[in-house]
Amino acid sequence: MIAVQQSGLVLERSVPMRGAVELAVQDVEAASRVKPGQFFQIAVGAPSTLLRRPYSAAWTDPEKGHIGFIFNVVGEGSAWLAEIEPGRGLDLLGPLGHGFDLDGRGLAICVAGGLGVAVFPGVVKALLARQRPVVMLIGARTAEQLLPGSRFSGADVRVATGDGSAGHHGSVVDLLQAEQADIFTCGPTPMLQALIARARALDIPLSSIQIALETPMGCGIGTCLGCAIPRSGGGYVLACQSGPCVRADAIDWSRIEDAFHG
Repeated sequence: MIAVQQSGLVLERSVPMRGAVELAVQDVEAASRVKPGQFFQIAVGAPSTLLRRPYSAAWTDPEKGHIGFIFNVVGEGSAWLAEIEPGRGLDLLGPLGHGFDLDGRGLAICVAGGLGVAVFPGVVKALLARQRPVVMLIGARTAEQLLPGSRFSGADVRVATGDGSAGHHGSVVDLLQAEQADIFTCGPTPMLQALIARARALDIPLSSIQIALETPMGCGIGTCLGCAIPRSGGGYVLACQSGPCVRADAIDWSRIEDAFHG
């Protein structure tokens, strides 16, 4: 798919959970092409921010031409983006990368840790549209950092919090059980490593797990080589081109480093 640079229009800014910002953007052409799990490189206007910032599309409404982005403020670029007013233009490059393969059959289990939940409103909607039963497992440090379950209408939503303020007291990975299902996940590296360890303990094949990688990116189009991920069997793959959604058995987990917390 060819990346297209275009201008979106910010329609709405909101706070969907503590510490996060959600932007609804109008871009009719891009909204018609997004696949769940793909991302955009967004230009930001803060001082000393030369590079675009990568953000997954949280959801799309192709009929209205709308795209949603959910993100935390972690630096100057995201701080600038968090303050943008409705009515302003937004310079988008995308959609980029490979999204999730959602076209299987049977149960789908989505596992989200922290801001990894941002990609799943669109994923769950697409899975349900394929008439697949969906279990949505969401984890956060505290209840205030959970994206509301109403954003996943039609799914069986189960939550875990590190402080026990909602749902299971512990990691969202604890909620994963040995079931015959396709698993879709996104979250910080320690959570993903724990999920891989639990899958192995439960004899869940890694080939049944698809991961949306939260990987630092510079260009987003395979030029800067800044998003290299260790490949199973040796070598590397670029998350911006082979991913960001990849199967867990394609990654050498012994060489994965905790490089980014979204």
